[in-house]
Amino acid sequence: MGLFENLGRKVERFKQDATDTAEEPTHRCIECEQEFFTDYELCPDCEGAVVAIDSE
Repeated sequence: MGLFENLGRKVERFKQDATDTAEEPTHRCIECEQEFFTDYELCPDCEGAVVAIDSE
């Protein structure tokens, strides 16, 4: 197996794992209600406060 073929398989596996893990957003802007998978202090869209989504 070539180096690039091996690397390609690892990258594809990593992308698949990341997609499977990030199914639902974890944070939301309280101003514009945009949802994110990353915790921001301020929303990149409207600069409103970003809070964690309560997963009940």
